[in-house]
Amino acid sequence: MYAAIETSFDETGIAICDPEGRMAASLLASQVERHKPYGGCVPELAARTHLSDLPQMWRQLPPELVQQVTHLGVTSGPGLPGCLLAGVNFARGVARALRVPLFGLNHLAGHVFSAFIPENSDYRVVTIPYPHLALLVSGGHTELFLVKSLTAMELLGQTRDDAVGELLDKISALLGYGYPGGAVLELKAREYPDISDDARYRGEFKLPVPMRDSGDLNFSYSGLKTAVLREIRRGDLASDTVIDAGQHPSLLAALFSVVAESLWIKVAAALEQYPAELVTVSGGVAINGFIRARFAAEGRARGLEVRFPQPRHCLDNAEMIAWLLKLYVEANVAPVPFDAHSNWNPGL
Repeated sequence: MYAAIETSFDETGIAICDPEGRMAASLLASQVERHKPYGGCVPELAARTHLSDLPQMWRQLPPELVQQVTHLGVTSGPGLPGCLLAGVNFARGVARALRVPLFGLNHLAGHVFSAFIPENSDYRVVTIPYPHLALLVSGGHTELFLVKSLTAMELLGQTRDDAVGELLDKISALLGYGYPGGAVLELKAREYPDISDDARYRGEFKLPVPMRDSGDLNFSYSGLKTAVLREIRRGDLASDTVIDAGQHPSLLAALFSVVAESLWIKVAAALEQYPAELVTVSGGVAINGFIRARFAAEGRARGLEVRFPQPRHCLDNAEMIAWLLKLYVEANVAPVPFDAHSNWNPGL
């Protein structure tokens, strides 16, 4: 059995994966409600909560499963330093108590390979093709990788400022919908009727597609945030006048359409340089239905396979870390240092 601990941000996760890839146990404690009053994650509060939650959650695991654990993995980066240390130090104690090897695992690699986790009810042998492209979109990351093997990932492009998830949270705050923003903004955008099944918007708001002609594979969303703010304040950034709430669905539909377009443009450009038959899209923002619809349509048009993780594996979770650990052990990848690395890109 492969056990894993995830504490990179504000979710405390513990999971146990069996040798065939089925999740034998999975526990997740969300801190969203704790951080909501502050409009975002408070690092010290998140770290203290991990310290409190981890021992309680570990005691909830069935003893017969714990006794079968042969390898333990822990997210050791990237993430918030205090949160990572909480998980790493707890994992050290568990590994010593169980007398099993401890693997330090990369949170971003966990997201990338989460697209291949099989459904427990429909287990099948999973073959991961290489090379393939992996787009990671979350609250803290917007990155594009060329995945050459299980342990070799080349960073092709990344955001120069805000990640997509940050953009959505900031706009949610501007419109008064609170934190976190992604899900509530999508629900509001779906009230707008004039957007196609592949997330193409037709309406009054004209938002720029960021980095369309940059000539590279990088992303940027601070300018789009300013453009949305200008629309909210009717063209005057210094004005206190804001658009009517009845216009929010149209504006948000325009926003999601532009975000999906900006992501696809970079993936399409990467495919020209690095031909591949598979693209994966993972991370918390990969739950978004507009992005899924646009990528699915583009994939069908090109004869390209596009894979998304199951929704529960898009957000931070320990199942993806346990799955990554299983893949590493099967591939005879040696344990790597498990000190906390707040800025650790996979394969770099």
